[in-house]
Order: sequence, then structure tokens, then C-alpha cells
Amino acid sequence: VSPTSTSVKLTGSSDYIFRTVPNDSVAAKALADYMQKQLDKKNAAVFYNSQSDYSESLKSEFVKFLREQGGEVSSKLICDLSDPNFNANQSVEQSIDSGAEVLVLLPNTAELDDTLKVVKANKQRLPLLGGDDVYTPKTLKDGGADAGEMVVAVPWHILASQTDFPETSRSLWKADVNWRTAMSYDATKALIEGLKNNPTREGLAQSLRSKDFTAKGETGEVQFNQFGDRDRRGIQLVKIEPDPKCSFGSGYCFKPVR
Repeated sequence: VSPTSTSVKLTGSSDYIFRTVPNDSVAAKALADYMQKQLDKKNAAVFYNSQSDYSESLKSEFVKFLREQGGEVSSKLICDLSDPNFNANQSVEQSIDSGAEVLVLLPNTAELDDTLKVVKANKQRLPLLGGDDVYTPKTLKDGGADAGEMVVAVPWHILASQTDFPETSRSLWKADVNWRTAMSYDATKALIEGLKNNPTREGLAQSLRSKDFTAKGETGEVQFNQFGDRDRRGIQLVKIEPDPKCSFGSGYCFKPVR
């Protein structure tokens, strides 16, 4: 039961793989919707890592949803961060010259440094959207003012929680937790519930696959569809905003988009 693996390749790949985190299609659609409905933009430049299943998955899903909704990402505006010749400054200038209205940052963690070079090269000229691997303290610290107003899609945010989980987790960890902790908690709760009736490996799999299975997690009821994906779980958009109280010392924090 994975709390963090989001690639659409996992959907239906095995009767024994489940996940509490929404797959990339959910995040991709949320970003495409925000770009078109809130930013009122249609043309995007996408930065991703072709060597990462996660990054490739999120890029493909975003491009699909954007085009389905009348937007566009031309082939020359899809920039591969893993290309040995990748140059952030050149890529941003070419994107702007080619009509990009938004820069969409969908790297994996390994390419975060190059992604932040893109943020710096943009100099706040175009709006920024990002996938959940951009959601790190490093983005706040190194991105600084240039990352301001960036909107990132994550499965959960502590400030949007309506349970006592944030307070309980703070008392345990002595810090604010992120979406990975919440999804791990949900995965653990699913495993505990699944083991109650038949505490064997096959019994657990049967329990989780059952249409009647449900477990109470931090992010709501945990249920799985026929493909092993989290059923009826949405995404949380967060925006980078100035905040002198930010615990990371950057002067910026991720805040929920209401």
C-alpha cells in the first residue's frame, strides 16, 4: 500500500498494489483546470524529466487534460530537464518567445535544482504551476521571491485539515508534517483495518480489494477502486506566499488555495 507513488502506470498493474495517494491524473487535471479557469491561460511550457516514470506520467496526463480542454502545449514547449544540453535561461526565453503563457514544472526530486534555475530565469514574468515534488523547503529557500505565487498540486496540506491530526502529529514529531506523512498514516490505517478479518497476506489483499472495504484515515475514508487506486480522493492546491513566520526561515510558505 503505497502512500507516495503516483504514476498512472501502477493503475491496474497488479491485484496486490494499492495506494492512498491519488494518481497523477488527479493532480494533472487540477493543474490544467486552475490554469484555464483561474489564470485564464491556454498555452503552457512544460518542464519534466523523461527518465522518471513519475515525471513522465504527470507530464503526459497534464498535456492530455490541457488539450482536451482547449489548451495547448506544442512539442517545442516540452523541455526535458534530463537533457545534458538543458539550459534554464535559454529554455525560458524560448518558451516566452514561442507564446507560452504559463510555465509548468513537473520534475522529480533529482531534477529540482535545474527546476529552480527555471524559476530564477523566469523572474516572475510568467505564472508558475508545479507538481508535488516541487513541494519542498528547498523551493521556498532557493526560489525565494521568484517562486512567489507558484501554485503546486499536493494530496494534502496541514492548514486545510479539519481533524485533530495536525495537533497530534505536532506533539509527536515536534514539527509540522506534510502530505507524505498524512498519506502514510492513511496507508497504515488501511493495513490495520484490512488485517482484522483475515490476517494473512492473501487475506489482506482480499480485504483491500473488497467493494465493502473502508478505513478511516486523516484524509477521509480510505477505499480502493477495482484498479487499486484511492477512490474519491481529490487534490489540494497550495500557493507560495510571503510569511515571516515560516518555520523554514525563507520568508515564504505554502498556503492552501481556498
